[in-house]
Amino acid sequence: MSGPRPNPGHLPEVAIGKRVRVRLVNGEQHDWPADGKGGCSWAITGHPFDIAEFEVL
Repeated sequence: MSGPRPNPGHLPEVAIGKRVRVRLVNGEQHDWPADGKGGCSWAITGHPFDIAEFEVL
């Protein structure tokens, strides 16, 4: 595991098929699948629910 990384705006290669801990722009933290059904939206839209940082679990 490594420390939090900034959201690149697309699914990071290191996160494919894994779970990630994300910090949203609004400060909330969640553990979610990085991709697939129920996976994260990596788009940067300017919304407070965008992912700011992620960490692969």
